[in-house]
Amino acid sequence: MIAYLGLGANLGDRVKNLRRAIECVKKISDVELLRVSSFYETAAWGVTNQPDFINAAIKISTTLEPLKLLDVLQKIETDMEITRHEHWAARLIDIDILLIEDMKINSERLIIPHKFLYERDFVKVPLAEISPLKLNLRGERVKKNSDSPIDFNLKLIACVDKNFGLGYKGELLFRIDEDLKNFRRLTINQTVIYGRRTLKTFPSGKPLDLRRNIIFSRSKNKIDGAEIVHSVEELWEELGKREEGRGKKNSSPSNLSLIPNPYSLNFVIGGAEIFHELLPYVTEIYLTVVDNEKISDVTFPNFNEEFILENREQGTGNNKIEFRHYVRRNYAE
Repeated sequence: MIAYLGLGANLGDRVKNLRRAIECVKKISDVELLRVSSFYETAAWGVTNQPDFINAAIKISTTLEPLKLLDVLQKIETDMEITRHEHWAARLIDIDILLIEDMKINSERLIIPHKFLYERDFVKVPLAEISPLKLNLRGERVKKNSDSPIDFNLKLIACVDKNFGLGYKGELLFRIDEDLKNFRRLTINQTVIYGRRTLKTFPSGKPLDLRRNIIFSRSKNKIDGAEIVHSVEELWEELGKREEGRGKKNSSPSNLSLIPNPYSLNFVIGGAEIFHELLPYVTEIYLTVVDNEKISDVTFPNFNEEFILENREQGTGNNKIEFRHYVRRNYAE
């Protein structure tokens, strides 16, 4: 079933708390995170003598029964040391089930749709961003905050066969000059994000030049020319950092990070595990599709429900390839 959740935080580092809560939801068994809204800052409601809230909404697919879903969400709240001594009191994180498609519930523990869904703009604004609902706003102060993971504008880029196969036994399926030139054109002077195993597929075995390289790795060993992150939360921290030496005359091309802020072009380039991990936060996908079928043991993640094909172009070389550009729904509208 498809469900929409509302999240809010107004204690501690509110942005980090929201990001962490989203990751916790993503890691629940039998839950798949599909979409994340922008973050919005709003004045506290109910008990008003407390800090402002940051609110968001997320879309998930789950096989959990509604009350079981409620249980695991409340456990996340508890694990993040939420205190509910006062109704509508300040809190580290609050997670509510707003909607479950084609379902109405009215029980002591759970009311679906959420009883405040149509009353408060801090619920309706983020929900309207990620759902097909048309919600009338009341004109309350709801200000967009630029720290949501979706604001990093992640873009996936890959070359696949006609069945969306990615690789076999740790190797890419194709190395086509026209595709490699297109990859370089799109990613040069931008940020590229990938796993350590993808690094091993590079002919040089080294991070890509003239790009900011961010590598997911379980190891703490440093890699020259790259920044290492160990989790998605660390990735958001790295993408939010500005390069201190940007623009210095002595900056070498190999160390130059031209677009290090949250609105840069950030390309996720592999491998399959990283694609799956970051797909919920992606706004665009660039795929080179080769009209060929190869044996593969890893495939590109399924994305058709959340993205629309915005553009496609045929390659000009001897290889039968097509360059496709997909945009997440709502972002293309």
